[in-house]
Amino acid sequence: ASGGLWALFQIGKEACIEHAALAASLARDDAIGSIMIAVWLVTLGGNMHNPVLSFFYLGLGMKPEDIGWAGVITTVGQLVFGPIYGLILDRHSAYLAVVLSLFSCGFACLARGLATSPEAVYLAAAIMSLGGMTFETMALATVSRYAPPRRRAMVVAGFLLQVKVLGIMGRALYPAWNALVIDGFHVYDNMLRYRIAIGLCITPCMVGFGVLSMQWRMFQRLEEKARA
Repeated sequence: ASGGLWALFQIGKEACIEHAALAASLARDDAIGSIMIAVWLVTLGGNMHNPVLSFFYLGLGMKPEDIGWAGVITTVGQLVFGPIYGLILDRHSAYLAVVLSLFSCGFACLARGLATSPEAVYLAAAIMSLGGMTFETMALATVSRYAPPRRRAMVVAGFLLQVKVLGIMGRALYPAWNALVIDGFHVYDNMLRYRIAIGLCITPCMVGFGVLSMQWRMFQRLEEKARA
């Protein structure tokens, strides 16, 4: 039994080393490095603020059915705009699809963080439905497109694993973040702390949007090369 556990440990260790090396190589890649870093930061920040969302909505006076309607708005928007983003990615520009969805995500989180009423939350949900919820999918499609063919399967598997791990880490880090805000910055108002936590999603989205926007010429050359 101990031999089996040791073998399992060794397999897990090798897998972790391999995926860590893959993550480092993706971050250094000229074509997809910026997109991958944006994905990691957005995933981590987005999941760090997820634990407070329901409490934030309740603090705005929303009822459970109101929160449900916000989810309906986002889901319907995904159903409508998801195929449009797929069309943009396939027929026009993968880079454009990623940048638009990232901007939608950041702007929606900003609107949500500033919300003072259920109607404002519905507006934020509508903005998010314009593409923010498709960012991860668009990023995965773009990364898999530009990855070397011999590494494509590994890159896709690594992308999915990294997103899951960072999602778990983000949720696990929230208690430490909340303690830092209370004890380090002396923010005792619950709603203000919730808004600050939502800022953990706004910042990487907007920074990522700005960085990728400045790299549009590079992505334009990559797409022209891919079409050739």
